[in-house]
Amino acid sequence: MADRASSSAGRKKTVSRAKRKPAAKKSAGPALHYHVSMPDPASHTFKVELTLSGVGDSCTLAFPAWTPGSYKIREFCKNVSSFKTKGAKFEMYDKQRYHLTRIKDGTATVSFDYYADELSVRTPHLDDTHGFFLGTNLLPYLETVNGLPAPAEFTVSIKPYKGWKVATSLPIVKGKPNTWRTDNYDVLGDTPFEIGTHTVHSFTARGVKHDVAFYGYGNFDAKRIVADTKKIVETQAKNFGGLPYKYYLFIHHITPDSGGGLEHLNSCVCGWPSWSFSKEDDYQKFIRLVSHEFFHVWNVKRIRPKILGPFDYRTEQHTKALWSMEGMTKYYERLWVARAGVCKPEEVLKAYAETIDREDNRPGRKVMSLEQSSWLAWTKLYLADENFVNTGVSYYSRGAQVGLLLDAKIRNATDGRRSLDDVMRLAFKRYGWPKPGFPEGGWQELVEEVAGQKLTRFWNDHVSGTKELSYDEFLDCYGLEFKRDKQGSEPWLGFTTSSRGGLKIASVHAEGPARKAGLQPRDEILALNGHKVHAKTFDDRVGELTPGSTCTLSVFRREQLKEGRLRVGRQPAGKLTLGPREHQSPTQRRNYRKWLGKHSPERRPGAERHS
Repeated sequence: MADRASSSAGRKKTVSRAKRKPAAKKSAGPALHYHVSMPDPASHTFKVELTLSGVGDSCTLAFPAWTPGSYKIREFCKNVSSFKTKGAKFEMYDKQRYHLTRIKDGTATVSFDYYADELSVRTPHLDDTHGFFLGTNLLPYLETVNGLPAPAEFTVSIKPYKGWKVATSLPIVKGKPNTWRTDNYDVLGDTPFEIGTHTVHSFTARGVKHDVAFYGYGNFDAKRIVADTKKIVETQAKNFGGLPYKYYLFIHHITPDSGGGLEHLNSCVCGWPSWSFSKEDDYQKFIRLVSHEFFHVWNVKRIRPKILGPFDYRTEQHTKALWSMEGMTKYYERLWVARAGVCKPEEVLKAYAETIDREDNRPGRKVMSLEQSSWLAWTKLYLADENFVNTGVSYYSRGAQVGLLLDAKIRNATDGRRSLDDVMRLAFKRYGWPKPGFPEGGWQELVEEVAGQKLTRFWNDHVSGTKELSYDEFLDCYGLEFKRDKQGSEPWLGFTTSSRGGLKIASVHAEGPARKAGLQPRDEILALNGHKVHAKTFDDRVGELTPGSTCTLSVFRREQLKEGRLRVGRQPAGKLTLGPREHQSPTQRRNYRKWLGKHSPERRPGAERHS
């Protein structure tokens, strides 16, 4: 990606300023000016008028099929209606392209309606409370002969609904209210626009202004979120020696059905349920989401595989390196909150333990490698079905596990002098925007360079392959140990449930009792051992079973009554926990504090056990 408003890669010095720098003067060549209005928000319809100039006597306009950071074909053109032209004729080439001809003097106007009623961090939404869209959602580009966006000047003006305002990270056009400009479609497409009555809080970090826009309602504490966000920004900036932008915008969607996050070059959008802030555990999950999306400033938006920018928006863009982008970011999201003092170290260890406990019990870990998970993200992870637990892994969670092991391996190999932090800094320096991204296989080379040793076997086993992960080196590096918060075993039937449309089987574990008994996803559960069960009481009833005993489950399958006899299985009781050993060596204590930061408590030496 390229953004002339950002500083060059690896730059340590940041620029202090009170306001964003006005956009530069117009450049020669094609120009696209988009005017977006919303006269009737309750209709969920944006009105878009596009003025084209300098495009010759014919051109092709294309709508993106996907948006960067969300690896799924979404066909944004499907929401377009009432497409009209003035000063040109048009015909549709295919599902996402309009061909304009007979353009007089290279100038024409296009108008269309855009239906927007999907509230997420990656899709357009408009109702009587706000409007939201990404450039890739709403704004078509001028297509070149190779299918990529043509170089042009892009300006966007928005006419907000009465009383509304606009938050965006694009450079403003001086003297023109609600008008922004860029000369790169990748920047425009990557930019979110929040339009409404959102509240905005600001802070300065490293001399750079940051805005935090809140849309929605709930039991959140905006001041706490902003204060913790500032700590996270400063902590991550310290790791890289500065901030690679001149302005940053956080947009938070807080409604009952919000969730997820999406990174952008100089901004991010986070969604979170309205009433999921009061419990500390829920708040920590939210602030880790903020940490995750902000770390993408470096990892994904600037450190990236070559194929992820400039972008081809027509179809899937495959890479085996998504695990190093998203998995490493998920690994780091927890470290940043600990190093910033936003949470206690034990909260971070708890989060890692939860991931390990869940992912190491997925049958799919034996079937799909991290590289395969990355390559097939478009058709597997983003279109996961009820059998994905048995056939696939998430490059987010599994990637975070591998990041955990790699970090410890580097520390051990260098006697604590280097870590994964050094890999990220080297990647930013060598490949970070505006330089081309790293080639396939390039991330392994970076890790090996920092570690000072070949990691071919590790890569073959755990990145390209599906060998079980070993945590011995990780535990010994920091002086940690796994435990269960309960002793013994608990009954296990080998399936998960859903309460949508009745109590139903959601997925069946390939190695569990339910699969052996012939039970299937979507079976509606009626009775356990001849007695009716309900969604609220089913887990308690299962908990009363004895491992090794036999039970009968009655279900409806496509309105036919079926029964399955299951031999009740076993699973370890309680949750997996991760914590410091009672006795840590000086090396382990040093590694532990360097890993989790200065806020990690010292343990008394006691009886030392050296690694």
